Formats: sequence, C-alpha cells, structure tokens
Amino acid sequence: MRVFTIQGATHKGKEIRVTKYVKTSAGVEIAITHNVPTVTGKQLQWLQTVSSNGGFSKICKIMTRVDPFGSGSPGLHKFSLPSVPGTCKADDLLPFYWTVDDLKTVGAGFSDGPQVPAPASGRTWTKFITTLAEVTQKNVHHLVAIAWGYDRLADGTVKVAVIRTPSTVEMKEYGKVMKKMYPGYRYM
Repeated sequence: MRVFTIQGATHKGKEIRVTKYVKTSAGVEIAITHNVPTVTGKQLQWLQTVSSNGGFSKICKIMTRVDPFGSGSPGLHKFSLPSVPGTCKADDLLPFYWTVDDLKTVGAGFSDGPQVPAPASGRTWTKFITTLAEVTQKNVHHLVAIAWGYDRLADGTVKVAVIRTPSTVEMKEYGKVMKKMYPGYRYM
C-alpha cells in the first residue's frame, strides 16, 4: 500500500492510501482511500486527467483530457462541453471524476479500471494524474496528487507504471487541461 501525505496547510498530515494497484489482462485496477475530514460548506472531490497516444485521444483529438470524457459509451458520455467542441462528451458538466449520482453509491473513495486493446504495433501508453481536492462552490483546492498508468504492448503485455508524486511540469499541464475543459472553476 502506497501512502501520499498532504503537505499543504489545509489538512496537513492527512493522507491518501492506494489500497489496490494491480495489473489486469488489458490494463490496471486502482483503488484509493483517504482520511481527510469533511468541513462544513466544503466537499471533497476526486479529479483526474488522462493522457494517451491511443483510443479516445485519437477520436477526441485531444492528448490530455479530464476523465471521464470521451466517446466510448453513449450512456456515460452524453454532455457536450462548450469549451471542447467535437463528438466527444463528458458524463456531466462538472470537472469531478464522480457524478452526483455516483457519489451516492461509491462513497468517499476512488477507483478506476482502465484497459485498452493491444495495438497492432508498438505500444499504447496511458498516464493518469489523480487528485483529491476540497471544493467550495467553484473553488477547487488540490490537496494531494498521484501519477500512475500503464503501457499496453502489441504482444498483449501490460506494463504498469510506478505510482508517484507528479512533477511540477505535470501538475501545470493538469491545471491547463482542467481550466480549458471546465473554465468556470478556479483551481488552486
């Protein structure tokens, strides 16, 4: 189990714990918990960006996007974002990983199970930046972030990346993508 501690003044010393990070036949499964208390007037939300050289990135014509945003499932991808024209859509009009309805069943944790088919040649790489944030109205204060992902090789092999703290450059890219896709929010 990997533990990532919040360093900022807000909730300093609290943490997120990666409780599951396993390779599957076509990708990876991850689960994360946290011990951050809720504060009156604020909510805790998970946010995630995904970067890839395959699948949705080619269809949506965007290398890095807020997850979930794509075209894979009409039941999930049904809301057009004014800031991102094209055929790809979001699961709702909020920048958060879980929808309001999702939160009623999933609780406070995070989980994901991305997978891609093996490419005809070379490799398909997929990288995620996942953050836990405290949200007040349209202000999103990031508490802690992790980077993770995997490669899928042409022979079907899955190579899982090490979970780590994202670099400053990665967090700047994350911020740009969040602002581009959901400009009505302020990210701190």
